[in-house]
Amino acid sequence: MGSILIQSGFAAAMISMILYLLASTGKEKYLKYGRLFFHLSVAATIASAAYLVYLIISHQFQYTYVWNYSSKSLPVNLLVSTFYAGQEGSFHLWAFFMAVIGVFLLQFLLKRDKSGLPNSQNSGSGKYEPIVMFTFTLIQAFLLFILVLKSPYLYVWESFPKDAAIGFIPEDGRGLNPLLQNFWMTIHPPILFAGFSALAVPFCFAIAALVKNRYSEWMKLALPWTLFAGMILGLGIMLGGYWAYGVLGWGGYWAWDPVENSSLVPWIVIVAAIHTMLAEEKTSGFKKSSLILCIMAFVMVLYSTFLTRSGILGDSSVHSFVDPGQEVYLFLVIFLLLFTLSGIGLIFFRMKSLKTPKTESTDVLSRESALFTGAVVLSAAALVIAVGTSWPIISKGTVDAAFYNKMNLPLAIFIGIINGLSILLAWKHSEEKRFMKSIILPAVLAVAGTIILAVFAVRDVLIAVFVASSLFSLFINSRIAYKIFINNKTKAGAYLAHIGVMLLFLGIIGSSKYSEEVNVSLPLNQPKEALGYTMTYKGSTPFKDMGEEKYHFNVVVEKDGKGFLLQPVMYYSEYSEGILKNPDIANLITKDVYLSPMALEEPKAYSQDDIVTIHKGEEKEVKGMKVKFIDFDRSKFNQESMQEGKDNIMGAELEITSGYEKEKITAEQKISQGETENIPVKLKSNDRYTFYLSNVTVSGETSIELGIVDDQAIKDPEAPEMLVLTASTKPFINLVWGGTVVMVLGFFFSLYSRYKKFDYGKKDSSKIIYNNSHKKNGHHKVQSEKQLK
Repeated sequence: MGSILIQSGFAAAMISMILYLLASTGKEKYLKYGRLFFHLSVAATIASAAYLVYLIISHQFQYTYVWNYSSKSLPVNLLVSTFYAGQEGSFHLWAFFMAVIGVFLLQFLLKRDKSGLPNSQNSGSGKYEPIVMFTFTLIQAFLLFILVLKSPYLYVWESFPKDAAIGFIPEDGRGLNPLLQNFWMTIHPPILFAGFSALAVPFCFAIAALVKNRYSEWMKLALPWTLFAGMILGLGIMLGGYWAYGVLGWGGYWAWDPVENSSLVPWIVIVAAIHTMLAEEKTSGFKKSSLILCIMAFVMVLYSTFLTRSGILGDSSVHSFVDPGQEVYLFLVIFLLLFTLSGIGLIFFRMKSLKTPKTESTDVLSRESALFTGAVVLSAAALVIAVGTSWPIISKGTVDAAFYNKMNLPLAIFIGIINGLSILLAWKHSEEKRFMKSIILPAVLAVAGTIILAVFAVRDVLIAVFVASSLFSLFINSRIAYKIFINNKTKAGAYLAHIGVMLLFLGIIGSSKYSEEVNVSLPLNQPKEALGYTMTYKGSTPFKDMGEEKYHFNVVVEKDGKGFLLQPVMYYSEYSEGILKNPDIANLITKDVYLSPMALEEPKAYSQDDIVTIHKGEEKEVKGMKVKFIDFDRSKFNQESMQEGKDNIMGAELEITSGYEKEKITAEQKISQGETENIPVKLKSNDRYTFYLSNVTVSGETSIELGIVDDQAIKDPEAPEMLVLTASTKPFINLVWGGTVVMVLGFFFSLYSRYKKFDYGKKDSSKIIYNNSHKKNGHHKVQSEKQLK
């Protein structure tokens, strides 16, 4: 049933695409059929998504995808999130959001084409719907065809014909990767893919404008969708950073990983597009820039998809998926090349039409000049990140994080300065004296703030300039946002978004450049000083989570008579076959205290001085005894079962001569899931000594390392267990998260304001056309200047 739904959705999308193409040539009768088949494709895509969720929730482990990523122990929210845990599911999630956004897009276009906006015509060729929906449906068809090639509905016996008989149903699934078993798994990927899907809309409008060679209206139609895409994708990216910060334990939120970068680049490009589109709206210029940026934003989404899903970054990114197979790999290449070459080709084809008349020169001291300069700087940052991200393809090596930091720091400084200046500039022309006067106060405040910070912490010159540029923009935007916010909250959206970005910049400076980090060994119940805090390890507490036994390692952190408990986690994961670690964080007002566990060192029963190496057949005198290694005892050892992860025991037969007594014993070492446990053994005739098989060497010269402990010689109490962890402080990291929230709110207010403006504009234009029609029939109606506005 699932495969039929996917195939039906693909077929309907292809038919809809063809019908929309015919409608774009003026054959309007095909429009209603194009819409019908588009809705059929949407219905099939959503039904397939619902069916896959049903299979997951009902534990239908006969399906390879369900078996591979889900299990009975997962709670409902994580069980649902396994929908997009693998290649097939993530493509399906993308197709799902494309279907949902497509429904709203179609309604948006229908209202627009029926509203009577200027420059629209009644014929199919005059409407935006045919070309926009043709392009959008083509993208959807590509995604659905990938699901046809790489279906999430294969049975286990189809995926593993040699290992599974037809009709075989596993009792349980493999489960979800422990690193993904987190609340943010249910939120971050859907938001990110909603952003990717939303970026397709301005791309489709740009293609439609180029095909129709009409540029007076596309920007007004595309801008609300561009703002929505920027808001959603930006939120998704930062949620991913917050997830990494709270779960992975390396102490940061952005590692410049190629897959992380591949989502950041489209966002930077679409933010640049928003600014050139605003300049185009006010001045009728910058059409070429806006079109190129809208096209390149979606092209970079496709490029990131290729990098992430093709397996090409498998050795250089922790997020990359495995090789999807040759068919899907080639199709991803075609997917990328088709839309890239189509978009760029149309730009070149319409180059003459897009030229700005020479009479419309742009004043340097104007807001549109500053916006364009800012877009250029943003594009440069995107290019730097894209080159670094692509470096594994170019030279088989990876680019260090220092490259991104070094290259982007000057660009970030420029962004802060240009953003502040652009707010103070007027459209088309600014009076020089008034402009210079308006700069003085925010510049003085920025310099003063930077000097204060330099006294306490900031020593690096470039960082100081970065702080100054961020404060400069922050003060300017805050002053204007406050004035506007009092009268009309939604009109302050752009300034709020800028404030959020500058707060984000300041948070990045504080939390990364001035973070302190130290490795600490904490003996049980023994306080130690680190980073100005007293830390005391109070032992571990076991707990059950997702069917696995985990341990909280309780650390009391104290300073100035106040304290708090942090509980980093370590546990052995059956899924990963290794030790996994999760940090714990104390969120204070001005900083975070971040504890990431490294290891638990338990006291050993013997010291290095107690170990002796004995070769097979050799006899050594140790602590008044003669110890002879006779041979290995493999009666409890099996190589195949050990490879399967089962417990095994390796033994060493020993002959001990103590005084006149000669005795044979077997010292044993238990091997369990990659860990070893030394089993103590004593002589029957003399219980003073305890023997431990510490190490075994079977290649080359066969030998053992034997720990022999004189129990009577141990007078000191047993050494306590020791928790080894990395402790760090993250100054002003709350500005990173708070800045993100403010930025997203700014996007939202801007989007809402744009929606209202579009709605009112639609009503006003209807009035104008109504009045014009009366004039043509001799019924003259005079409109006031206020009505026309």
